[in-house]
Amino acid sequence: MIYYELLQDNTIGRSTNNEKIAAALGLPFATDKEIIPGYNGKRYFKGDEPTAPEPSYAEKRSAEYPSITDQLDMIYWDKVNNTNLWQAKIAEIKARYPKN
Repeated sequence: MIYYELLQDNTIGRSTNNEKIAAALGLPFATDKEIIPGYNGKRYFKGDEPTAPEPSYAEKRSAEYPSITDQLDMIYWDKVNNTNLWQAKIAEIKARYPKN
């Protein structure tokens, strides 16, 4: 059994599976359901948690861009070797995730 408090936004606040601690904390509710964290850091009953929103194009691009250190290295070697690998890599990512 899990003892818990229900917050005003219908998420789960403090919780414990210890009856004595629950009594000391004044936790008013009990359940057999599992309590899990949602994508937003709040706690929900398993199955009731909201779905995370789809990442924006900017978030998707950011996750795929090479680190700044790697990009600078690519630019350096492009200059040394007279290539355009950095530009091609960035263009590939921008094409994969166009602005909406």
